[in-house]
Amino acid sequence: MDVARPARKFSLSRLALASSEARFVAVVSVILLVLTSLPTLYGYLSTPQDRWFSGVVYNVHDTSQYLSWMRESGTAVFIENRLTSEPNEAIYLNLHWWIPGRVAHVLGLSLPQIYQVFRFASVPLATAAIYVLCTAFFDDKPKRRFAFLLAILTSGLGWVWVVQKYATGAPDVLFPHDVYTTPGNTFWVMVASPHLTLALALTVFVLFLSFRGYQNQRFSVSVMAGLAALFLGWGHIYDLVTIWAVLAIFGLLLTLRDGFRWRTFFRLFVVVLLSAPSALYWAWVSSDAHPMWQEALAQYDNLGAFTPDPAHLVILLGLTFLIALLTFDGLVPLKGRSDRDLFVKSWFIVVPLLVYLPLHFEIMLLTGYQLPMAILATAGIFDHVLPWLRERWPSKATSERLLRALPALFLAVVSLTNLYLLGWRVLDMKRHGYPFYLHADDRAALGWLEENAHPEDVVLSAFETGHYIPGLSGTRPFLANAVMTLSFNQKLALVQRFYGGDMTPEEQQSFLHGYGIDFLLWGPAERVLGPFNPDESEFLIQTFTTDEVSIYRVP
Repeated sequence: MDVARPARKFSLSRLALASSEARFVAVVSVILLVLTSLPTLYGYLSTPQDRWFSGVVYNVHDTSQYLSWMRESGTAVFIENRLTSEPNEAIYLNLHWWIPGRVAHVLGLSLPQIYQVFRFASVPLATAAIYVLCTAFFDDKPKRRFAFLLAILTSGLGWVWVVQKYATGAPDVLFPHDVYTTPGNTFWVMVASPHLTLALALTVFVLFLSFRGYQNQRFSVSVMAGLAALFLGWGHIYDLVTIWAVLAIFGLLLTLRDGFRWRTFFRLFVVVLLSAPSALYWAWVSSDAHPMWQEALAQYDNLGAFTPDPAHLVILLGLTFLIALLTFDGLVPLKGRSDRDLFVKSWFIVVPLLVYLPLHFEIMLLTGYQLPMAILATAGIFDHVLPWLRERWPSKATSERLLRALPALFLAVVSLTNLYLLGWRVLDMKRHGYPFYLHADDRAALGWLEENAHPEDVVLSAFETGHYIPGLSGTRPFLANAVMTLSFNQKLALVQRFYGGDMTPEEQQSFLHGYGIDFLLWGPAERVLGPFNPDESEFLIQTFTTDEVSIYRVP
């Protein structure tokens, strides 16, 4: 890596990039916004008249709960878990969704509209944060720009399973987690989730400020890092685990190199101290004082999100990780290591250990890991691989042309999985099916519930339509989310039995009354579950009907 420059006094004005660099980052941001918007744009432009498009192109399951959080946050600070039929205490606050929810309420925007505003804001924030961090580690412009583009484009070797899928005619890729995992993949997360894109931006920005606060001996910058970490923790608490661990390892290496210094300790510890209230808040929410939240969070494994084994983790991280690992020149002797060398290597070393901690959310700790991979891989390619090839290439003129093209070729190769993911999402939008689309009559039914039902009324539906009930109608769903719906697996089985015709009329009536269900939704998603026909029921009253969807009241 580059030899460190003498530390300069830090000021916000020095964060301003040269005009050419600012234009470069702006152009990349615009290109990213265009490319990552292609599935969404196609979804809106191709929506048939009898369909309603949610604006969500990946992971509707999680995003639908964010719609609920935004709706409730429009008029309250602390909210309930509205994704379950059981009433519960209003103790929940997620600032990353509270802010867009409040903005939507004030400006009169719909939830799909503010969701797209959030996405358009988060992409340039993440792009800028990544570039600013790269400026802290590379003085040379070509290296800085390459590291920046590599951190954005790197996407692992999951494409090999895509090739295998089409070669064998399999219905899906053999190892989905090697392909579809969002943390650690900047481009894919920009397509899939504004929430995680903002978390990436904040994680990178916090670590940048933490490093600059130490490097430039400015306690005020460390305080800024701590406040940014506090905001990060109040929306995406997982990333504080990564930040605290990186700072701990960096502080340990500095102590081993220079001996213990109180100023170093306080500049790093203040980031932990200022962000600790968000961690304490989440600990309180998930404590014995709130058994409902404990039960909900205990269902996290229902999502099937976990860290793949080490061999598959290498496939997930791909060539960028392999180059960084193969050209890793160690940490010994510490005396000869620069501050930024120790910092980026602390980050690179600690995350592969964190993602195997016995936590429900361990895979989320990959957020931001593309940065140390890209920085070390850039140093490895420019300082080791290219010089090694230059020495051994037979023709000088040919070698220089090929070597100049090699970085661009490398960027193209590491982007292959992203190319597949982007095309896959566009093709999936072409199907116009659940859960990304609802039938237009589904949307009309949810609008009727919003106008006519009480917020505490419980609505029975299929899982796919249940996703949207709390966000778009404001009522309580019986089944909506694999984590936030209490007793999810039991309720899923009950819904399948009810609509599947596996209950007698007496059992159906007992089920509806026993769970306090007030309304029953009957549309395309419910009909595919089985032969149950509410028109034949003697205890249901039809209150809304269209060609495809009806709503029945449970008296």
